[in-house]
Amino acid sequence: MLSAVLLLLLGLVMGFFAGLFGIGGGAIMVPALSAYFLWQGMPESQVVHMALATSLSVILFNSLISVRTHLKHQAVIGRLLWHLAPAVILGSAVASWLALQLSGQTVALVFLTLMVLIALQMVFDFKPKQDRPTALTALRLWPAGLVIGLLSALIAIGGGSLTVPYLHWYRITMQKAIGTAAALGFFIALSGTLSYLILTWGNQNERYIYWPATLIIVAGAFFSTRVGANLTHRLPTGHLRIGFAVLIILLAVRMYLSV
Repeated sequence: MLSAVLLLLLGLVMGFFAGLFGIGGGAIMVPALSAYFLWQGMPESQVVHMALATSLSVILFNSLISVRTHLKHQAVIGRLLWHLAPAVILGSAVASWLALQLSGQTVALVFLTLMVLIALQMVFDFKPKQDRPTALTALRLWPAGLVIGLLSALIAIGGGSLTVPYLHWYRITMQKAIGTAAALGFFIALSGTLSYLILTWGNQNERYIYWPATLIIVAGAFFSTRVGANLTHRLPTGHLRIGFAVLIILLAVRMYLSV
């Protein structure tokens, strides 16, 4: 019962911040699940990989709710998705394979490094230059999609932290950048989840997706994501972003030191 309550609380917290800031929940889920799996007595060499795989499976279900909302508001740019989706699928699959080749501590270090960069983006909110070219051709989108898919799946985030700044850099409106990033997050999570399932198929000792946790976290996030999204326009998100940036860095540091 205590285990289920903790996972439900994690889902509520993750969903709230994901809705409030429009980012994937991996920044909170991966460190929290690593600590949870250690508490459950899982092998230290596997807890980070289990946290990554389980986080991707949660994002897979969560993104469906977000994408549906953005489609209603016509905020998903199909032309960009047509080129980005295949690239992020490939990048995500490679990242899942790569993560399984690395030690848990190495993956934790990569996670910590990227969380610091994401936190800096959140705090300083880097803006695109006004003279930046607006033409997003396939030659630009495919390499970008590969990098976004690779980095996102490697640390189990939905990709919004990378996709939104990239699209906004090319003067895509923020609403459509977020909507397209949300749709892209589904493909990242789908590819990553399937890759973990396929790469560990038949190995009883390396089943990294913990489905009971997935379902409970998704249930919690289902209720809180909308609350966070509604409060985006009411709370002083500037100060909250700084606090959240500090939080995800502290969580990443703690995870690195614990594995």
